[in-house]
Amino acid sequence: MATDIRECRMLSPDEVTELVEAYRHGVEMNELSRRYGVHRHTVDRHLEGAGGAKRPMTKMTPAKVEQAKELFEQGLSANQIGKKFGISGSTAWKALKRASVKMRPPVA
Repeated sequence: MATDIRECRMLSPDEVTELVEAYRHGVEMNELSRRYGVHRHTVDRHLEGAGGAKRPMTKMTPAKVEQAKELFEQGLSANQIGKKFGISGSTAWKALKRASVKMRPPVA
């Protein structure tokens, strides 16, 4: 199994400023991680260093899990469900799996 190894990348002060501004304008941490080629924990550290308030994490409450189950039964994918709830597809998938939902095989 191959792993994706990233080179350690330092952001310039201008890039950090851009990253923080983008986050304040609603860009998600995972998107910023991809955009700047750094781990999401690095994004988190830069946001903490900037002293700005971070958005609260979206939790999959029991009510949301029930909604997700209904959407999955209607044919939506875990990624589509994740987008509806503002979470990653893998988070939606894990919540469905924990709720004993029989998962469909992935589409190639």
